[in-house]
Amino acid sequence: MKKSSAVFTLIKTLTMSEKRYFKIFSERHIIGGRNKYVLLFEELDKRITENDAEIKNSLKKAGVNADFLSADKNYLYQLILGSLNGFHDSRTYNLEIKEALLSIEILFHKGLYTECLKLIAKTETLAEACENFQLMIDVLMWKKRCSGYSLGLQKAAEVNLSIDKYITLLNNLKSITDLYYRSNLLQAGNEKFSKKSVLKKFERILQQPELESDKNALSFSAKVYYHLIYSNYYRYLNNQLKELQHLQQLVELIHRSKTYAVEYPLDYISIYDRLLSSKKFFAPSSFFKDIDTLNAFAHKAHIRKDVVQQRVFIHTHTHELEYYFINHHYQKALDKTKSIEKEILKLNMDIEPYHMLYFYYLHALILTCVGEFTGALNFINKVLNNFSPAHRPAIYLRGELLNAIIHYELKNYRIVASLAKHALKKNQSHKLLNPIEENLLRVLLKLATSKTLSYKEETALLQPLLTEIETAPDNAMQFADKWIAAHLKRKTVSELFK
Repeated sequence: MKKSSAVFTLIKTLTMSEKRYFKIFSERHIIGGRNKYVLLFEELDKRITENDAEIKNSLKKAGVNADFLSADKNYLYQLILGSLNGFHDSRTYNLEIKEALLSIEILFHKGLYTECLKLIAKTETLAEACENFQLMIDVLMWKKRCSGYSLGLQKAAEVNLSIDKYITLLNNLKSITDLYYRSNLLQAGNEKFSKKSVLKKFERILQQPELESDKNALSFSAKVYYHLIYSNYYRYLNNQLKELQHLQQLVELIHRSKTYAVEYPLDYISIYDRLLSSKKFFAPSSFFKDIDTLNAFAHKAHIRKDVVQQRVFIHTHTHELEYYFINHHYQKALDKTKSIEKEILKLNMDIEPYHMLYFYYLHALILTCVGEFTGALNFINKVLNNFSPAHRPAIYLRGELLNAIIHYELKNYRIVASLAKHALKKNQSHKLLNPIEENLLRVLLKLATSKTLSYKEETALLQPLLTEIETAPDNAMQFADKWIAAHLKRKTVSELFK
């Protein structure tokens, strides 16, 4: 399949507001009384796939010369980028600084040093506020040059020395960011190493001088990564309270910043996602307050508001459903899934498979709990048909286990036998299921292939698993014990906990 051009891909990411602004912006590029680039833009925008032959024919019918389509696309790409710069002008501090740097350079080359230094002073304040050390160094380099020409070499030398401060801050941030990436990669790939080996690697990271104290993180941005590294460490240790403490400190830190959420909305959402992930096991009142805070943020976002709203929608609803599941509020969970199904139709979801896979798995889990097995099957099919094990290996395999349970409840025993065999074989290679889940698959396989399946046989095979679960480490999101107990009592999980 032919790869889409850069301009076609870019157009597909534009919001309606950005598209309207482009058409206004491009009015200055009129050729022969017709806006050639708006016509090409509209032609690409309305298409699902890119076909150059069809595009050329359509443009020719509109009276546009399409002989140099490739060159026209390249120019259109630059034109769209220019319009986006204009559209997002003054939306963030970083964009204001970059615009100011262009003006500073123009003023400098015109010899207007006094005006140049006035603009530099304002831009320094902006760069300081958003802690963009790289841009601050660029600003100070221009300040040094202007000072040298208008205020003398002594002043230029003083400015040059002030650059050292930001080089130090930038190096400190770079070092801590490197440690953060190491901790993230270590956590993501921990299944490749033994627990002892992973802990040693984490401890080596935490022994670095930059992480001995938060005071060694010299800037706001460095402190953000400091707390993220420690929350990664405590997450691996499954110490939810310590992880929550660092995440709570981190959220309080970013709320004191006037610029962080504006400049980095997706990072802000990611941090809040982690906070909610821990907090749902603790105080419910503050958990729901944080849900409200994140929902309110989605309505205030300036950059890629559609993307922000999608992510907030998925994260807040995922955590709310988990909270209801953990606390056995199955009717509330069911009501929430119904409202989600209505709301999701209004949003064009384009979220990473990692999040969407789990989102649909959670829906299937809740519907299974309340005995709506046909609905549960619909969602588990979305998990298994639309995603791959690579997206989230452990959850995907648990999805296969849940699929076997749903088909067992629907009495599709041949399918259960096939699913159980397949899942057991996969787990032999990857060991992603815990022992209880693995034993449940074996039991389902025995029951599904039994020629004389009876309640007595079910009890004889399933009851020992319940006994095994009672001595296992607690896991609030564990489903196997709830389903076994409910099934043996011929009830739904929700009835069991009433």
